[in-house]
Amino acid sequence: MLFVDIVGLKNGRHHFEIKSEIDKKLKTKEIVNPIEVTGELIVHGDNIYIDGKASTDMRLKCDLSLEDYSEYIETDIKITLSKRQDSVDFASTESDEDNIIYISDEQKKVDISEIVVQELLVKIPMKKVAPQYRDKKIEDIHPSVNKDIDKEEGQSPFDVLKKLNNN
Repeated sequence: MLFVDIVGLKNGRHHFEIKSEIDKKLKTKEIVNPIEVTGELIVHGDNIYIDGKASTDMRLKCDLSLEDYSEYIETDIKITLSKRQDSVDFASTESDEDNIIYISDEQKKVDISEIVVQELLVKIPMKKVAPQYRDKKIEDIHPSVNKDIDKEEGQSPFDVLKKLNNN
């Protein structure tokens, strides 16, 4: 879990570093290594702003070769910790902003694990390609694909559909 210690913070900027161990709350199919979060806590009145970076090595599956590989992923983290005055104020407060955590005056630590994991998962590339295949075409990795294309060269994709319809 990723806990930010908020006890005794005075107005101003405070540097922080957190390194998590992987537990069931942080572990996903992709995240199997510890997560590091570094940045600043900016305290201003009843609000604490977390401005930092989160990073980890993720285990991904290559879309071209179907091999597992590891890739370093880093993302910006911006979270607002807002102190609530009472339960009525908290219940009626609606915010359109993302990444706001409401805290009480008695809280000593705040768990930011869920937000950090979500931000890291969003940074996974849409097309996952292992580093050794990034400059190659699929025909270079799988030569059998090129042979299949040569056999039916000159046909449009619609000709293949017509054959299916006739059978």
